[in-house]
Formats: sequence, structure tokens, C-alpha cells
Amino acid sequence: MSTIKKSLIISLVSTVIGAIQMAIFLPDGVSCLDGTSSLLDGILFFMPIQLVTVFIIGLVNKKVTDYFILAFLLIFWFFINKYEFTSRHACWSTFSDIEILKTVLLKSLLTCTICLFPIYFLMTKLGLGKVEKNLNKD
Repeated sequence: MSTIKKSLIISLVSTVIGAIQMAIFLPDGVSCLDGTSSLLDGILFFMPIQLVTVFIIGLVNKKVTDYFILAFLLIFWFFINKYEFTSRHACWSTFSDIEILKTVLLKSLLTCTICLFPIYFLMTKLGLGKVEKNLNKD
């Protein structure tokens, strides 16, 4: 399978799983920034960014590409979760910055871990990074 096709598959799957992760993390709530934005608006804004970035990272195809994609997704999802929590939940009450970080970290730990496992197994099955095989060749 070509690198482009593998990268496209991983980026599409990670986008779908990323949208599910957003929905699990904060299933409802209207943004207090404009009073009308729904979760779907957040998904339609953030997921195309993730799609393009993961596709480009997948094209690099170096020894640790799969771990780099997973690390990017974890950081990006945490950023999204913090932004969405702040604009959909914390703004309606009295959360301090520390409380926001603590809440987002604890809740993201569960949702991000659950959602990263299928991506990791797909990447392993497709052999996108082939970390173990490449390390053994050196």
C-alpha cells in the first residue's frame, strides 16, 4: 500500500475518531462566546485542521511517524478539549484557570486514551511507521 493511501486512511480515521472524542468529552452545551455555536460547529472547525496535519505528518514516513501522529493527536485533542470546555461549560460558571486545567486533564485522560487505541492499532496493522522493523534494521 502506498504512503499516500496509508496517510489518507489514518487521517480520515483519526478525524472521525477525533469528532467522536469531542462528542464524548463535552456532549452538549452552547458556546457562550456567541450564544449559538453548537458542538457540530466545533467539530467542523477543528477536524479539517487535524485531517490535513495528520495527512502531512503521515507523508513524512520516518521511523517514528506513528508515535509522532499519536503525540500530535493527544496534544491537539487536549487543546480542543480545553478550548471547548472553556467556551461551553466554564464560561457559564466560576472556574479558575487551574480548575479548568485540572478538569480538562482528568477528563481528557480517559477520552483521549480510549480514542487513541483504535488509531494505534490501525497504524500498526497498516504498518505506517514500522517502528520495530526499522529499529531492528539499524
